[in-house]
Amino acid sequence: MSAAVTAFILTSTAAFGADLAPSSVEPVPPAALPFSWTGFYAGANIGYAFGGDDRVGVHYPNYIGDIGKASGKGILGGLQAGYNYQLDNIVIGLEADIQGSQIKDSVTGSVAGIPGKGQSDVKWYGTLRPRIGYAFDRFLIYATGGLAYGNIDYKLNYDGVSIKDSSTKLGWTAGAGVEYAFTDNLSGRLEYQYVDFGGYRVGNANLSTKATPDFHAVRVGLNYKF
Repeated sequence: MSAAVTAFILTSTAAFGADLAPSSVEPVPPAALPFSWTGFYAGANIGYAFGGDDRVGVHYPNYIGDIGKASGKGILGGLQAGYNYQLDNIVIGLEADIQGSQIKDSVTGSVAGIPGKGQSDVKWYGTLRPRIGYAFDRFLIYATGGLAYGNIDYKLNYDGVSIKDSSTKLGWTAGAGVEYAFTDNLSGRLEYQYVDFGGYRVGNANLSTKATPDFHAVRVGLNYKF
């Protein structure tokens, strides 16, 4: 065999072997897109309300004293929906929610030696609030506040006379929360709200009281981002 043929065979074998050898350069996977809070979402919440400072005063017809303080408490639960827009780490949004509730309290006492009893019951309430927060990737902290509205039953019994009012009232709310996105679509939150429905008169020219229902609420919830 000639030297030229031998050289050709060796060169061909080496090239074929190089083609079969595994590549030492691994393919680079595409970079993962950063999580974004931008988008519409909807979800559900459940929580507990407590506290407040609703002093039940007796006007008979003029003010003669307080029976005591009604601090409503009870469970609540409902639905929320909203929209977020993220710009860098800042997240702004608007959210509406509605809750059924059993935020009740009753207080008894005596004024001028005459026993009396006041009762309050927030049957449902909702809010409409802007939100602003700061995102650490999938973790969001935010502040919120805006309009509150709710249906409230209020009663007072004094000296054998009863007065009551059941109507929808407007007020305000403020709070803060944290939220974490478990997946690109599902997130969970923990939120605090203070809700205040202001003051209004319940009763008539002979017997009345000034209702000032308010409460603190802590809620947990889940959201689905579309």
